[in-house]
Parts: sequence; C-alpha cells; structure tokens
Amino acid sequence: MHHFNTLSKITASVSLAALLLAAGAHAQVEVDEQGTTSTTENAETTRRLGAITVTAQKREQSLQDVPIVVTALSGELLSDAGVKDIKDLTVVTPGLLVTSSSKQANTTARIRGIGTVGDNPGLESSVGVVIDGVPRARNGVSFGDLGEIERIEVLKGPQGTLFGKSTSAGVINIITKKPSDELESIFEVGIGNEGFLRTSAEVTGPLSETVSGRLFGVYEERGGLLDVKTGNGPRTEDETSQYDFYSFRGQLLFEPSGDLEILLSADYTDREEDCCMGDYVSVDPARGPLVTLLAGGDGASAFPIDPFDRVAFANRDATQTTEDWGVSANIKWQTGFGELTSITSYRDWENGSGQDTDFSAADLWYRDDETSVDAFATFSQELRFAGATDNIDWQVGAFYANETLDRSDFIRYGNDYFFYFQQLLLGASGGAFNLAALPGNIYTGEANAIADVYEQSSDTYAIFTNNTFSFTDQLDLTVGLRYTIDEKTLESDFDGNAGSCTTALAVFGAAGGLTPTLCLPWTNDNFVGVSATQDRSDDDLSGTVKGAYRVNENLMSYASYSRGYKAGGFNLDRSQFGPSDPTPFQPNLDTGFDPETVDAYEVGFKTNNAANSLFFNGAIFYQEYSDFQLNTFTGTSFIVTSVPGVISKGAEFDIRYLPEQLEGLTLQGGLVYAETQYDDFEAVDFFAPPRLPGSTISFAPRWSGTLAATYETPFISDWNARFNVSSRFTSRYNTGSNLDPLKEVDDLVVVNARMAFYSDNSPFELEVWAQNLFDEDYYELAFDTPLQGNAATQTAPGTAVGAFLSPPLTFGATARLRF
Repeated sequence: MHHFNTLSKITASVSLAALLLAAGAHAQVEVDEQGTTSTTENAETTRRLGAITVTAQKREQSLQDVPIVVTALSGELLSDAGVKDIKDLTVVTPGLLVTSSSKQANTTARIRGIGTVGDNPGLESSVGVVIDGVPRARNGVSFGDLGEIERIEVLKGPQGTLFGKSTSAGVINIITKKPSDELESIFEVGIGNEGFLRTSAEVTGPLSETVSGRLFGVYEERGGLLDVKTGNGPRTEDETSQYDFYSFRGQLLFEPSGDLEILLSADYTDREEDCCMGDYVSVDPARGPLVTLLAGGDGASAFPIDPFDRVAFANRDATQTTEDWGVSANIKWQTGFGELTSITSYRDWENGSGQDTDFSAADLWYRDDETSVDAFATFSQELRFAGATDNIDWQVGAFYANETLDRSDFIRYGNDYFFYFQQLLLGASGGAFNLAALPGNIYTGEANAIADVYEQSSDTYAIFTNNTFSFTDQLDLTVGLRYTIDEKTLESDFDGNAGSCTTALAVFGAAGGLTPTLCLPWTNDNFVGVSATQDRSDDDLSGTVKGAYRVNENLMSYASYSRGYKAGGFNLDRSQFGPSDPTPFQPNLDTGFDPETVDAYEVGFKTNNAANSLFFNGAIFYQEYSDFQLNTFTGTSFIVTSVPGVISKGAEFDIRYLPEQLEGLTLQGGLVYAETQYDDFEAVDFFAPPRLPGSTISFAPRWSGTLAATYETPFISDWNARFNVSSRFTSRYNTGSNLDPLKEVDDLVVVNARMAFYSDNSPFELEVWAQNLFDEDYYELAFDTPLQGNAATQTAPGTAVGAFLSPPLTFGATARLRF
C-alpha cells in the first residue's frame, strides 16, 4: 500500500507542476539569474544555460570542468525552494539527508548514506559545512538562518585534500552574497500558519570609492507543532517545537587596488526554542501503565498508538538557548607570482539544553538549560598560494585550527524516580527486593544523578597541495596531498549523588540479577569524585588523483581516487566495564576511539548539448570506510565503537535543462542509487547492536532523487509570475543506529511549492508558499525511550520507541520591497 501512496504523491506533484506551468504555456522570459535568455513573443529563440561557476577545488572553475560530483544551487533556486538552513537543502540535493534529534544543535548531515551517527559532540562531522571559507566545528553548530546566499555547492565523496579532516563523506560549501558597489535595500515580511512570522532587512552599497558594505538582519518566530500532555507538572506549556531567533550579519569589502581585496565579516545569532520532544511509536506493556499511573493518568500514549497524532508527553521544561557569533577576515592579494589567500576566523557557540529526559509525563529525570551546556570556541587560519602556467594550475597551503569544547552534563532525578525504580526492581525480584532498604538510599527529591564536566582542547595542523597538469588540450591530471596532525586533550570530572552500585556488588555480586540495574551509569557511585585526563595524537596522509579527458567540447570524462580522514576523539559520556570484565562496573576512563578513513573511487562524465540547453552529468562510485565511528544510544548511555568497515557504492546523475518546447521553464534535479552497508563483523550486544553486520546502515535509502521545476511568465499588465515546485523522493530507510524495524521510514515524497509575482516597474514582490505541501508524515529520527523498555534484539523490536517527527504542512505569504 505504501508504494501506491508514494506513486500517487509523485503523480500529484508532477500534475501540480504541469498545472502551474500551463498558466502561461505560450509565454517567454528575457533573462534569469542563471544566464538563460530568450527573445520576445512569437520570435524564434534559443535559450542557453550560462556557465555555472564553482569553487570545489578552491579556485573558480566551470562546473562542467570539475572532475567531482557537485550539486550546484543558485541563490534564486534556493529562495524558490524555501531553503533557509542546511536542513532545507534536502529538497534540492539528491543523496543528502539532514536530520535533528533531541535538539536542533544535534543536526547531522549525511551524503550517500554516510554521516556521523549519534548526538555525541566528541565525534566530528563526516560532512563538513563551510561558510565563506570558514569550516564550522560540527553540523549542529552550522544550523541557523543562512541569510542572503549567492550559491551553495554540495560536494559528494571525500574532500579532505582541500577541505580538511571532517569531510570524509562530502562538503556543503556555502557562499553568501558579498557587498555590492550599487546601492540596494530589501525589506521582507512573511506570515504563515502555526504562528509563523518572519521579518528581514538588508542593505548593501558603496561607502566610498574603494569600500562597500552589506548588512543583513532577520527575526523569525513560529508556534508549536506538537501538543504536550504535562501530567502533574511542573510544566504548564501545552505545546512544543515553538521557537524564535534573531540574527545579524555585516560585511565590509575593501578594494584599495585591483590586486588586493579584503573582506571583513561578523555575525551574531540568538535562538530560543522549546525543543525537541518525541511521539511514542511503541509503549512497553508493563512499564507504560506504570508511567501513566505516576503522571496522574496521562503519562504515555495509550493503545492503539498513532505516532503521527503529534502529541508529546513531558512534565518538565524543554527550553533550549543558542548563542552563536563569529568574525572573519578573507584577504586575496594578486602578486606577481600568483594569488595569496588568507582566511582568519574566530567563532564562539554555546547551547543550553533543557530536556524531559525520559520523554514521558512521569517525573523521572530531566535536564535544565542552565546546567546542561555545550560550548565551542574555534580559531582557524588558512593560507593558500595559487597560480598557473601554460600547463600547470598549482596550489599550496597550510591550515591551523584550535578548538575548545566545554560540556557540562547535569541530569536530575525527578520526584517519581524512586517509586518507579522501586516498582521495576520489585517486579524483577518477584516482590522480594526493597530498594529503600539499601544503605545510603539517595533516590528522593530532585537530586543530581549526574554532574559531569568535560573540557576538551584540540589543535589541528595541516599542509596541502593540489595541482592540475594539462598534458594536452584534452587531457588533465590533478594530484593533491594533505598531511594532517590532530592533537586532543580531554579532562573529565565525574560527580553527582552517591548511588547503589557498590552496595549491589557487595550484596549480589557482579553476576547478580539486579546488579546491572543497580549499576546503571547514572546510579553508579564508583564515578563520584573521579577525574581523568586523556591525550591522543593522530596524523594522516590523505590525497587525491583525478584524470580528466575532454572527448570533445560537449563531453568530459574522468576517473578519480581520493582518500579521506575523520579524526579520532573521545566519548563525552560515562563509560563503564561490563559484568564479566575483571573490574565489573568500574569507570572506564579510556574513552578514546580511532580515526575513520575512506578510500573512494569514482568514474564519471559531464556533458552538455550543442545548444547548451542541457547539462547532464553522471558518475559511479565505490567508497570503503575503515574504523567507521558508530555512536549508539542504548537507552541508558551513548556507546562509541569503531565498526571495522562500511562500503558505499552506487551511481548518481544530475540534470539541468531548458526545454525548447516551453519557454520560461527550467528543470534541475538528480537521482542517486547507493548501497551503503556494514561489513560482516562480530557484534557484541554491549558495544554494537546485533542487527548491524551485513545490513544497510541507518539513514541510507537505496534511492533518492530531487526535481525542481521553475517557470517564469508574463502575468497581468507589466507583472510577471514565477512558479516553483521542488520535490524529493527517498526509498525506505531506517532512522535508528541499532536498525530496530520500528524505526523505519517508508518510501516518501516531500514537495515544496512557491508562486511569486513581481514587476520591473515596481519595488513590490509577493510570494505565496507551502512547505511539505502534501503533509507527508515521517520520522526524522527514532530512538529508544529511556528507562521505559528493552532495546531491540536480533529477533525482536524494542518495546519502547519514540520518534522525532518531521514538520507538517506549513504555508504562508511573503511581501518584499526592493529599492
């Protein structure tokens, strides 16, 4: 049935595009941002796709000349598709998935099924996000309003030679608009359902003959998308996922001569939201009723369960606050020998996260946003020197980054924790065990279960070179190398109220039936007062070799090999030895994990027709990952392990087309087929879920595709209209790192649509838009609800599963004034 529903939605989206296009099927446009041109009505015309410039190799090149799979997205297409942040990119980028979990700061990007798994900030990103040449510390750090965008380039496959260590799966390269030498201002107001309001203003222009500037500011808010049942409180807010933020970005461009350009940038963002709560997918038949009882009769979903009823359960506050700011200087100097580029940046990011940690309305345990805080402070410096001779385009460079990561993780017991835990133990012991009888019982009141503080500092040093040798007019060879050194130090201080583990070991022994329950990480008093320092140093030589052969002026073929690298690190969570280890349930103070590497092979082509109205590019790829970093939530803690191998192989195609039969229509899309699977390996339940060996990894659909149709036509009088329908398709995939079948997402189609009306003789523009037009329901990520059930086994799904849902249909209108 789900295949029929998916087919019907695909048909509906195509039909919608056809209806919009039919509104002006015989009209023409003159010029668009991508360089397409046409003549007036009733005259013969030839429209051509303009050259698409990208910086995938950190020099300006035509997209059709770059031997890399790149999805290039213009600012106009991004605006038409409603792209405001990196999560929105999925509707226009085949093979890209971007999801969030327990907070927006835990946003993760994946390309061809490969990305960082889990919410642990100790793991670096697999997909790098670079904004105006400055790499962001993690994907979540880059989540926010992108402002006015010139273009975005999504580079597929490892890009470590030029972009560094955290790009083993690819790079999202974002280029914002620079200051203009012509005065222009834009004011915008948008309103929509669910209490949506957005206002923004931008002004750019010359300040003198050699200096120009740009200033952009935005404020946005939205109401909640889920209702909340709060049980006995103390929470009173009855909806969640509402947010508000404001952001500013300023730029100054100095051009004292034709050889020197200095771009200074600064930005600041402040965001507050109530986020993120999950809907129940399944409820444990034994523990669910107990949770409901403790919450006064409404603590968890009742049977039958509808995960898309958009009702969450929480009795505690989920306020999350984010403050993000940074400054950078980008200097380009044309010397007599080549171009010298210097990019210097400093960024500071802090996120406080309140959370009802049990995701129910019972008062079990929780975090508050003042004591549970993640913070990054990052300084980076890149120097590049590039030039060209008749036969060689050469580039050498050096990179340094210092990153400080501070994390305070405070989890507090709620008022119901003792009673709930007591009932579980009574059930497990047949009524013979009384938790209150243990000496030193501490499970009363609202005490700190965990009060842990982590301070990690890291330094990265790298030198690199990337050179293209032109042996003939048709044959090029690109060779690149990068040598990287990573040094990290972690200081961990564990604290909290004393627990029951020491007593349990003395009474029951390590193999006692109740000992594992009494020695859970947050009740393990062996951690109290323990401090540890860990150091690690990794180095890696990565690089690429690419051969490109231009068969003729319309066809280029290429083959490439690339080696990528993702740094090792430390698990920023409690880790302890198991019951069969020599020191059962003692803290494991060695939480380091190895670097992840990838060897990638690619063969592709880039082609355009003689009229330059069609660009069609394709490639087949094979990527082999070693020591793949897997972060799994067990329902009680995060466990980091290195899976021996993951292989991603498949093919992808991109198209950009101006149909001759319909003036004003532009099509852009792509299709990706990727098999991304774990190698066979020996799985141990305590470290790796048993379903993993030989299986398709999470968030890795076999098929994914996008199609954006934009149509421009005269409308009324001197007014024009522009219609856009942007859609993405993904086949079935699993959203859980343990591959629990309850966490699967069926085939789905998501469609965004926008209509814009404008005139060259008026400063006023009006847009009407809809995101997720067909109100598609699906999980962004599913998880095991803490304390409420058993995790999935090889043969059975988990007994208590929740899910963070995708946003529903949202719609509205935006008015804009340009001067």
